[in-house]
Amino acid sequence: MMMDYMLPNKVMSWAEAWEVYYEQNGGALFKDLERYGIRPPKYQDVANDAKHHVSHQTWSTFYQYSHATNFHTWMPDEEEMAWLSEKYPDTFDKYYRPRFEYLRNEHAEGRRFYNNTLPQLCQVCQIPVIFTEKDDPTAFSHRQWQYEGERYHFCSEGCCDIFKNEPEKYVQAWLPVHQIYQGNCGGADVGTVVSEYYHIKPGTDNLEYVDSPDHRRWLEIQGKSPAAKHSGDKQDAA
Repeated sequence: MMMDYMLPNKVMSWAEAWEVYYEQNGGALFKDLERYGIRPPKYQDVANDAKHHVSHQTWSTFYQYSHATNFHTWMPDEEEMAWLSEKYPDTFDKYYRPRFEYLRNEHAEGRRFYNNTLPQLCQVCQIPVIFTEKDDPTAFSHRQWQYEGERYHFCSEGCCDIFKNEPEKYVQAWLPVHQIYQGNCGGADVGTVVSEYYHIKPGTDNLEYVDSPDHRRWLEIQGKSPAAKHSGDKQDAA
């Protein structure tokens, strides 16, 4: 997500990095280790397929939950979307550009979207259950399993398998979303938890990037005044 969306000077996409550092270099290493019976990890085919989707799905999620995090988010402008289209020719325009353009237009109309709930977390990796099935970017990858009368939720078949192998290790996991909704983080509502329990200053440490203190500082570093930037670049402000 950070490689694709948060770097002002992008070097390579996440998909390209995955191909270089895991598929090529890691693949060569596993090939050398075959003689010792060491094989690539299970579900690597799922991870390899996810390189086309994971950063976009993560950014979309952080965008709608930036009121519950400690950093700013924004919708990419046309130049950034063109770069994403080039780097992800088979997926970005088909699945993600329409979503981002809709959210950007909503923001321009004064309806910047924030999700007022909190996402389901995976019992094993504690990442929100936001990713999709291999070869089907329209279906969530969600698994569930019952253990000793309780139902547990997972982001993937891999995490579900890990849980089944060692459930006692993971049933005691401290899941922030569960704790927040149970009132164990200083309050039962997200706003109170964020400001009083996590000591995040809304609008200063999170929410929309454009017009934030961080945005104004970045413009100053570039030698541009915020007023000039906003009046000359409506697309960025959207």
